[in-house]
Amino acid sequence: MSTSSVFTPLVPPSTATLLEQAYAKTNLDKNNAMAATLRSTLTKSKREKSKATALRTPQEMRSTIIMRLTELRERNDEHNATVARIEAELKSLKLQQNECKQNAPTAAAKYKFYQEIKCYVNDLIDCLAAKSSLINDLEKRALQLYSKNQRYLVNRRRQDVRDQAKEMAEAAKPVLAAARRTPEYEEQVRRAAEREGRRTRRRCERERNYLLATHLDGMSSDDEIADQQQEQCLATKALIETQAAEAFEDVNDDFCKIDLILIKFYAWRKTDMGSYQDAFVSLCLPKLLAPLVRHELLLWSPLLEEYTDIETMHWYQACMLYACQSNESVEQLKQDPDLNLVPSLIEKIVLPKVNSLVAECWDPLSTTQTLRLVGFINRLTREFPLNSSNKQLKKLFETIMERMRLALENDVFIPIFPKQVQEAKGSFFQRQFCSGLKLFRNFLSWQGILADKPLRELAIGALLNRYLLMAMRVCTPNDAISKVSIIVNTLPTVWLLTNSDTLKNLEVFISYIRQTLDNCDATNPLLMQSCDKAKQILQRLHSL
Repeated sequence: MSTSSVFTPLVPPSTATLLEQAYAKTNLDKNNAMAATLRSTLTKSKREKSKATALRTPQEMRSTIIMRLTELRERNDEHNATVARIEAELKSLKLQQNECKQNAPTAAAKYKFYQEIKCYVNDLIDCLAAKSSLINDLEKRALQLYSKNQRYLVNRRRQDVRDQAKEMAEAAKPVLAAARRTPEYEEQVRRAAEREGRRTRRRCERERNYLLATHLDGMSSDDEIADQQQEQCLATKALIETQAAEAFEDVNDDFCKIDLILIKFYAWRKTDMGSYQDAFVSLCLPKLLAPLVRHELLLWSPLLEEYTDIETMHWYQACMLYACQSNESVEQLKQDPDLNLVPSLIEKIVLPKVNSLVAECWDPLSTTQTLRLVGFINRLTREFPLNSSNKQLKKLFETIMERMRLALENDVFIPIFPKQVQEAKGSFFQRQFCSGLKLFRNFLSWQGILADKPLRELAIGALLNRYLLMAMRVCTPNDAISKVSIIVNTLPTVWLLTNSDTLKNLEVFISYIRQTLDNCDATNPLLMQSCDKAKQILQRLHSL
């Protein structure tokens, strides 16, 4: 028997077997370690517990019991306080419940009132919004009517000046027969005939009023309109009035009468002043009433010969008396949220309308229109709290200044002809000089309303020094001193005070007076009165 058949060779274990054995050994070691740690922890805690139990004394036990008792008492007090609070809240809720039951009818009435006022305001806004386009159209047509008439008069006046200047320039030239047959010449002749006819009628009117002796040609305004054109204007105005009256025919009075509208809001104010103020009704009322105020002011203009005072209008009286009480004190009036209702309407409605009328319809060369406008603005600023920082007021003043500048550029024409020194007062030169003098007087009518500095620059720096003074240089001494006297008498008294800034603007004018006085022969009987007058003028100007 061979050796290989008796002994079986040893087979080495595989890698998987070795890994399994290592894993099993590792887990066994971990389990043994964890068991040892757990036994150690349990043993230690038992020792500590037995040690702690063994260390507690009666005093510690008593303290623990007292502490626990205190905690229980505090918790009990908290529970009792909570119960008391809940009982008090229940009593308060019962009182509130009873109070709500008592106030339920009042609250229901207020709710009903607020619902009614809400519906009313919504309907009012819808109504006025629907009518605003018609009011805008009527307002635009009324402004166009006034503007058209004024433009016609201004253009006719300027055309007359051009015609007369042309006649003066061509006076020495013979007019050919062929030139007389041209349409332009015939049209010029027709305009001249109409112009002289209007002057004759104005002269006759002054004779009837005994004003002919004191009148200077060129100081009156040529505002006569042909009968046919006047009838057309009246027809257009009547049509606008008719359409304005029909604008609210289909509307209930509660939605188009300002006094009835304010009654609704006064009921709200009287019912609950707090909610009235919280809703900012005082700020919204001017905007809400604006269409109705504009409707009443459609054909109103302070430039017209006859116009209705604002104080007599329905909207003014209704708004002025709104929330007014007979027993109201001054302090209560100061605290009234609707105190500025009328001034707000003046600022938001009246001033913009006046601004439009000034921009489109005012003729600065018309003394009557200027005095009406000055009087209206004076009264407006005096009776209502409108200060210089008011945006609409500043815009109006800027428009006035711009219109005055345009008049200075387009309406002042004083021709300088060699023979005009010997011409009578009715000459073209004298008429145009008086026209410029009238504009100078109209400019100074704004003293106290417009700022002095720009007004001085316009009236003295531009009109007086540039036009009037140049024309006076070709006048005779007597005529020149007479014109100087009129100019000085036209100047505001406050401008002639000592150390006034106006005297600096008048330096060229004062120099001309001195020069004229030096050239006059004081011994000449024809010039003695003029010399004395010139000295008085210089003394008044603090220059003698």
